[in-house]
Amino acid sequence: MFQCDNGNDYVSEGLYRIVDKRGRIGYADESGRTVIKPRFAFGFPFENGKAKVTDKGEMKEVPGSDGEYHYWESDEWYYIDKAGNRME
Repeated sequence: MFQCDNGNDYVSEGLYRIVDKRGRIGYADESGRTVIKPRFAFGFPFENGKAKVTDKGEMKEVPGSDGEYHYWESDEWYYIDKAGNRME
């Protein structure tokens, strides 16, 4: 399970983020069944039927957080639907 704010990720629209051994992000349903296989560098929780994801980017530290908080920077964000399809 993806770690978020020093704890497990939360369910949003019936899905939560999962992470594989390579650190790639995917999504599972509330029963733990993988719905979208991990393949993204980073992804946000689903909102209004879509999730913002990126295939590459850089994790950066939030200034002044002493390494506790981070964010992802990317120039290649896009949205996916709940089946993992890229939305245009």
